[in-house]
Amino acid sequence: MDQIFISGIAGGSAGIITDFIFFPIETIKTRIQASNNKIDYFKTAAKVNKYKGFLSQITVSFPSAFIFFSTYDTSKKYGFSHMLAGALGEFVTNIFRNPFEVVKNQMQVGLDANVRDTLRSIYYGQGFRGFYAGFTTIILREIPFSAIQFPIYENMKIHFGNDDFGDHALNGAVAGGTAAFLTTPCDVVKSKLMTQRNQFYDSLRGCIKSIYETEGILGFFRAAHIRTMQISCI
Repeated sequence: MDQIFISGIAGGSAGIITDFIFFPIETIKTRIQASNNKIDYFKTAAKVNKYKGFLSQITVSFPSAFIFFSTYDTSKKYGFSHMLAGALGEFVTNIFRNPFEVVKNQMQVGLDANVRDTLRSIYYGQGFRGFYAGFTTIILREIPFSAIQFPIYENMKIHFGNDDFGDHALNGAVAGGTAAFLTTPCDVVKSKLMTQRNQFYDSLRGCIKSIYETEGILGFFRAAHIRTMQISCI
């Protein structure tokens, strides 16, 4: 039990630090991905502070990381594979995190001046379900992400060593970067669904269809280089 608690504290603390450092980069990524053929958020929100929405992120950062690593270690303790433990950790975490993610994304693209306005806009526009916009997509992103990342990480520890900081950094960067690149299409769809207010996309399927018809396959890899770099460094 102590080890699980320590993992949660360590993961939560690391989450806060990395979120602060990389938040401006994530903001740029979100603005690029959320843009569509009617609006370019990268241009319209150019003067908006790149730490807009950070309050929502920092509020959820520690508990999300704590929930994930606690669930992950607990699952492994009960015999779950690394893949299943990671997937379960992401599912449980995102039930809690999704509303904060929606608020953060909408603030990142400059839709509101403050958190209160964003909360009101989401609730009066779509009701409580508005806070779970993109939930299916974030699950479709996070579960495959963990299913790819953790097996790669665990296998790299075996084959390439796990003795010092350099080993940890290399193993984590390769595993995280690979998973980040391969799951970018889900991240793009998530960003678009979480930031829309005028029902530009009527459904998950409609969003995917719109991206393909207007941007082609490459549209699903908007800002893939930023996402890959960001996750690799984390």
